[in-house]
Amino acid sequence: MIRLLFNILLIIALLYLPWWAGALIAIAGCFLIGSFFEVIIYGILADALFGTRFAWYGFPYAAMLYTALIFGIASVVRKRLAWDSRSI
Repeated sequence: MIRLLFNILLIIALLYLPWWAGALIAIAGCFLIGSFFEVIIYGILADALFGTRFAWYGFPYAAMLYTALIFGIASVVRKRLAWDSRSI
């Protein structure tokens, strides 16, 4: 149920809210939900919707890179925290 809520919030944030609101929701989702792989798909979707042809120094997948980094860092930090065993 919480995973579905975060997915709906990320879709709304991607379409209607500023980029930093979606980033905060993505970070919260990565920390609160175990294996929240959907965040990388939302990064690809953000690049497809709002990315430019000449993007970030010629690399057109900046949002996907950021979401993959957020997911990786969050999964490493989750393993080191004590409340990781209570995955939502």
